[in-house]
Amino acid sequence: MLAKNKGKYIVGKVKDFAKRKGWFFGQFADNELLKSNLVEVAWQKISGEIATPEDKHIHITSVEINIVINGEVSLTINGKDFTFHKEDFWIIWPETVIENVRAGENTELLIVRAPSINDKKMIP
Repeated sequence: MLAKNKGKYIVGKVKDFAKRKGWFFGQFADNELLKSNLVEVAWQKISGEIATPEDKHIHITSVEINIVINGEVSLTINGKDFTFHKEDFWIIWPETVIENVRAGENTELLIVRAPSINDKKMIP
């Protein structure tokens, strides 16, 4: 995939990917210049969102990096509660339990996950 895209580029707007919850780069992409199994990237506007108990999950093999661009996010990581603000980040390694995600007003995140695979597993 890298070789065939040498010398090419693409530009766009994140808002055009709202239907994918802000995920615009990764193995799931329809456009070949946005498709990669190496990494996925999302810019998410999650103001006021509150996860349900059914959203508790882990990733089997991927690493996820979350950066708060604006606002506030509270969540539980492996049973410990955290609150993150603008310029804070958290990194989730495989098999780390995430739950109780709650976003404040005007909350935006930049999320990078590698590799780009569908390895999310819901935890009952």
